[in-house]
Amino acid sequence: MFSKHKKKIIYISVGVAILIVLYLLQNTSYLLRAFTFIFSVGLFYLADVFFSLRFKMSHYLILIFIATAGILLSPLYFLSPNYDKILHLVSPFLIGILFFFLIDKTELKLSTKLLMTFAVVIMSLSLFEIIEFLLDQLFDLKLQGVFIRDISGIAKLNIVLDKNSDTMLDLILGTIGSLIFVGYKVVENWVKNRKKEN
Repeated sequence: MFSKHKKKIIYISVGVAILIVLYLLQNTSYLLRAFTFIFSVGLFYLADVFFSLRFKMSHYLILIFIATAGILLSPLYFLSPNYDKILHLVSPFLIGILFFFLIDKTELKLSTKLLMTFAVVIMSLSLFEIIEFLLDQLFDLKLQGVFIRDISGIAKLNIVLDKNSDTMLDLILGTIGSLIFVGYKVVENWVKNRKKEN
């Protein structure tokens, strides 16, 4: 139906659209966040059906968890300075599961599959940070840096971590989360091979 080149363009376009929507709506009303959550899950489903990716129910639960934590619960970013950091550690592990599921269908060696998964997750993290930077430059959404709501008013925000430190820490934590996924798959494969030997 579509050539490989066109499919790649569609994949990239859908991915970028999801990232932009997620970040644009971090600081918005609940109704808009709920709509974005439904849109994200719907888009994931449509991509799954359209490209015959055959994601399992567990993959949908992973996406729902990521979308809930990142979109529906986005006000928590301004209540706890650690909320964003926990997400940047956990989300790459979960995203790694989704990407590895797709890459695992190939005939590549496990080491190559893990390297590709790691590279794609790190690329995704970098793209997130670039989008944060661009949206802050265009709309001042306060996506970069860590801000906490002031007790004197909901509209007042106090910065607790500057933009550069926040971005670097996000990338470091994301890299650690990705490496934890890779380590998990290596151990899982080792255990599987040991069972076959016995």
